Amino acid sequence: MKTVKQFITGTFAALCLFPSSMVLAESVTSNEYQAVVTTAYNYVNGLANADQKMLAKSFDLEFGDVKMLKINKETQKETIRTVSLKEFAGFFKEATKDTWQAKVISVDIVDDKMAMVKLDFETPKTYYTDYLVMYKRQNNWRIINKTFIAKKKI
Repeated sequence: MKTVKQFITGTFAALCLFPSSMVLAESVTSNEYQAVVTTAYNYVNGLANADQKMLAKSFDLEFGDVKMLKINKETQKETIRTVSLKEFAGFFKEATKDTWQAKVISVDIVDDKMAMVKLDFETPKTYYTDYLVMYKRQNNWRIINKTFIAKKKI
């Protein structure tokens, strides 16, 4: 009986100490994290405003591409279409009058050189989930790959 009582007392003491150590933990946000998130939001704002300069700052126009799932309307066969980011940016010639809402869901940064961002955003007609892969080259974060799913609102 003494052993059980000692176990319970020891467990209780450990649990009381554990939360207090959690209070001492601090959240650390690096400059790289902020730069990656800024690049992601600049990309969405660049699209919405048809701002080619902002898109050029967000996209690696030399090496980047977009991958999108396409469904053939006649055969219903799925394919993946690849378009350069330079060509993709060119699709946006006029600023939208609609309100777009975007939210960074997650950011994973590796060695302050590569990042993966999950971004959700919506337009009045469509929900999008993007995965943006970025490299930091020449001291700037640029999207090198955009892969996404679009879901029409009902």
